[in-house]
Amino acid sequence: MSRAPTAGTVVPGKDQISGVAGALKACALVSGLDETEIYDVAARSSVMRFKTNRRIFEEGEDCAGLWVLTRGRVRLLHLMADGRQHAVGFHAPTAAIDLEAAVDGRAYMTTAVTLTDSEFVFVPRLVLTQLAEDYPITIRNAMQQLCLEVRQRDITAAIAALKDARGRIGCTLLQLARQFGVQDGSAIRIDYPLTRQHIADRAGVTVETAIRVMSEMQQLGVVATDNQIISILDIIRVREAINCEECQFECGVFAEQAGNTTPLRRR
Repeated sequence: MSRAPTAGTVVPGKDQISGVAGALKACALVSGLDETEIYDVAARSSVMRFKTNRRIFEEGEDCAGLWVLTRGRVRLLHLMADGRQHAVGFHAPTAAIDLEAAVDGRAYMTTAVTLTDSEFVFVPRLVLTQLAEDYPITIRNAMQQLCLEVRQRDITAAIAALKDARGRIGCTLLQLARQFGVQDGSAIRIDYPLTRQHIADRAGVTVETAIRVMSEMQQLGVVATDNQIISILDIIRVREAINCEECQFECGVFAEQAGNTTPLRRR
């Protein structure tokens, strides 16, 4: 069964609708709507705030609506029968969380958990249906986002099947740099807290392998880690180690969803 959002809910008044609209403008789902139309969407939405390490929704729960992350960090998990958590996705502001469920109304495929204090714009399912009728462009935008997510998953799955552990981890770091990378001098800082378990889950390797490969990369001066923030110190060596120039996969799709333009080409 679905849960109606309650804790931390703020129904926007006139003064708050402007802030909600401003947050929504960065979301690809409303791309193409004019300011008046975005304000209309904002007026029918609510703001949700969650503390660190709180569940937003759970795997198998019926979808109540669309969550657009406007502040903070969120990871998506599969919960194992033995209680273990397997991280399958990471999101930063402007992302629509589990868009598939929001579009078709079926149960969530993952569990969403905040990594930091986070804020969302919540658009109920009924409102989403109305938006599709009032603003058909949102249907096109949703299809484009879903296609992008499918491409990302296909590339991730193919890399996991075709590359060795070092290749998987190298590709994972480059993909994360495209999503969350911030230029920091000659380095690229992945502005997202990541444990070795997160890297292992994303790369499709064991945590022991992720620890070993990341330690080797640190010893070689290729990456550095500070309080779970990974910096790629030598992007060229990472690319060369996994034969990026000869790779058939177009990992640029990992930058599009986050609107990130971090250059990963040779200097």
